[in-house]
Amino acid sequence: MEGLDHKNIIIFGATGYIGQYLTTTLANTGAKLIIHGKTNEKVNKLYRSISFKNKSIISFCSDVLSEKFYLELFKTVSSHFNHIDVMINLIGKFNGLKSITDLSHRDWNDLMEINFSCYWRIIKELNPIMGGERKTKIIFLTNKEIEKGKAYHHSLGFSKSCLCSLANALNDEKKKLGV
Repeated sequence: MEGLDHKNIIIFGATGYIGQYLTTTLANTGAKLIIHGKTNEKVNKLYRSISFKNKSIISFCSDVLSEKFYLELFKTVSSHFNHIDVMINLIGKFNGLKSITDLSHRDWNDLMEINFSCYWRIIKELNPIMGGERKTKIIFLTNKEIEKGKAYHHSLGFSKSCLCSLANALNDEKKKLGV
């Protein structure tokens, strides 16, 4: 990955399988990184494994189901970055193959929050330091098979479909972003 020297990159969900791989790869580029994960243990482990490669890494942890996360997000990020060049959101949860009706109301709400709503909330909170003359690139991951609505993939499929709609709307509304 070239051309990322001195770019400000924030990775949400950096402690997951894809997140760890991507974060480790980006640590070698000279980019300034903020890495996020749900637990201190996982974030600190990832930080220790890559901090020797790059001295411009900041880590923080928080649960996206916590209102406190959103109340402090802008302050946390803007204290390190005055602009975000790349935002990668890899936050997600899948709790096994189940029928839609086998999920509890709470499971459904939590899964939709984690797999969709938190994406909008994060963008809303960080909007003041995104865009402008230097377009912020926002990267989402999805799965074409699941986003169409696949049996037993319950809220994950619905949330991925919603995420595609969010990305399309952001792209149309915010020409200053690169979604």
